[in-house]
Amino acid sequence: MLVLNVGGFMKRDLYIDCDGVIYNTIDYAFQNMKTLGIDVTNQDAITNYFKNCNWVQLIRNGGQINNSCQKIVNLKRSNLFRNVAVATHHCSFIESQIKNTEFEKELENIQIFNIPKKIPKHFALNARGHILVDDALEKIIGWINDGGYGVLFNQSAEGLSFPSYHQPYFITNDLSDLIVINNFINYNLEEEKKLNNSKRINLIRR
Repeated sequence: MLVLNVGGFMKRDLYIDCDGVIYNTIDYAFQNMKTLGIDVTNQDAITNYFKNCNWVQLIRNGGQINNSCQKIVNLKRSNLFRNVAVATHHCSFIESQIKNTEFEKELENIQIFNIPKKIPKHFALNARGHILVDDALEKIIGWINDGGYGVLFNQSAEGLSFPSYHQPYFITNDLSDLIVINNFINYNLEEEKKLNNSKRINLIRR
């Protein structure tokens, strides 16, 4: 089943990006690229940097964002989700292996999806009804267009922002907000279900 209904509440999978959400590797990497004179507007140059950089050093120097690993453990312990997993892109086999090693130490019993950079996350994973947290807007939009719920992670955000007509995704700077987000999704689904039931009753009465 895509989504499980347990005790009247929806249980769904939660996928959390690594770079820019768990570890602050993106900011550190771009600072390093500028120091090295790499054109940060050239996607091929950026990809080449990530293929060849020292990922152990990158993770160490970037550090965790807001105690992210412990918050992921807490989300799993909440038992509100069917599965809590890391979904990260990699540019090289070495990068994927180093990330796996780091997560084995920091995130025991958390599933890791290491996805080749060229494969969109909504192709590699089942998006429908599930949540993706990512700092890349294009990945969030792709996930939403495939039937999932998107959470844009932005360290500069001023708290939790809910979807609107012009913004079909959540925005947060704190992974702990995923509990509120999940409850909000469930509430809206319940309200939609009540509305649909009410419409059916009215049609029967007519």
